Amino acid sequence: MKTKTIISKIVMLFFSIVIISLIIMSGNYYEIYSGKKYGKDIISRLEQYRHSHGIYPIKLDSIDLPESQETSEVIFHGYSYIYYFMSDCEFSLSFNKKDGTWTYYSNSNKWYEGDGIDSINAFRRKLYSQYLHESRNNKERTILRIKIERKERDSVLSCNNIESGSVVYVIKKYENAGFAGKGHALYDSRTKELKQIGTWTLFTKAGLSLLAFYGSGTTNKPVIDYLQSKINL
Repeated sequence: MKTKTIISKIVMLFFSIVIISLIIMSGNYYEIYSGKKYGKDIISRLEQYRHSHGIYPIKLDSIDLPESQETSEVIFHGYSYIYYFMSDCEFSLSFNKKDGTWTYYSNSNKWYEGDGIDSINAFRRKLYSQYLHESRNNKERTILRIKIERKERDSVLSCNNIESGSVVYVIKKYENAGFAGKGHALYDSRTKELKQIGTWTLFTKAGLSLLAFYGSGTTNKPVIDYLQSKINL
């Protein structure tokens, strides 16, 4: 009799633990589901803004979601969201709950658990390869070469550890298509050549964009990964 009682208690304890675990899991799942659901509302507003203005807003204030000046957070339906404007047609949106962080990346149209940096950088590298392929096959060409003010020139040279040089702002376009890239370049008046320097916004033919940083070294291969510290979580 005692054995049956002990077994019965163990079975009841086991089922109690299972039920409690399921309740906790369902609560966590609901929080994640709701965070993504309300995040989708913010994403929809951002897409509407891009449709009207051609680029995403720099801050969520532009879509009537005031950001905290101290933390850059937006409280929306009880969830804390942080928006990061990455380039003209690229952003990330993150929310925090007690079980962790979830991050949405616009170019992949996906949510990632955590900061998603590894997945986002992998997608960015894929986009850059696509950009290189399309720029070669579609005869990327310079459509504007804009002279800049001396103050801006000095700032660009200083940021890129270059002592002197002629700096222009360049806009490139695909042949019979949209924009291919924009940013600063060193201009050699003797050879008429342009060398990209600093931060550039590159575009695929589909209109997806990413930032690329061109150093002042001999190679013109850019850095396209972004760092975790840039996401202010």
